[in-house]
Amino acid sequence: MSDGDLLLFDMGCEYYRYGSDITCSWPVNGRFTKDQALIYTAVLDAHSSVIAAMKPGVSWPDMHTLAYRRILSGLKMGGLLQGDVDGMIAADIGGLFMPHGLGHLIGIDTHDVGGYGVGFPPRIQRPGYKSLRTARVLEEGMIITVEPGCYFNPVLLLPALEVTHSCQYGSSLGLRSRCLISTIGAFG
Repeated sequence: MSDGDLLLFDMGCEYYRYGSDITCSWPVNGRFTKDQALIYTAVLDAHSSVIAAMKPGVSWPDMHTLAYRRILSGLKMGGLLQGDVDGMIAADIGGLFMPHGLGHLIGIDTHDVGGYGVGFPPRIQRPGYKSLRTARVLEEGMIITVEPGCYFNPVLLLPALEVTHSCQYGSSLGLRSRCLISTIGAFG
């Protein structure tokens, strides 16, 4: 690890056969660069906004869209993206930076079952959304992770950069919390 690098930990544990996991990121030298701080703030905003919006009756894909909206808005405010954020979401630009799903159910297994099945909404076949582990509406008593991230992956970005402006980053940043859905909101 070198000065200026980011460290991303994706950790798990088990307690009395119940699984859990957490993700955190921080700079190796203890201080974010200006660009790292911009990205961290965008991801933290997505994380906090999703948790604040979670409650029974809310669609998980809508939470995924909210995370995209906050991350893309942060990147736009920092000058890394240009254009209308709603247009970016419609064009699946969010999936270039957060190609994974927003989170997953958690319980007996770290990636617990129950995301897709008979009577549940089908998997959405859009970039990023297709990686969601559930498209369900949140219910009281569910425990689900909230793990937005922003990744500058050349495999995903280079084809897009052929048509848009380029940026030079090699950073990845993610945060994760576990949230219990209750009638008055989410608790992490």
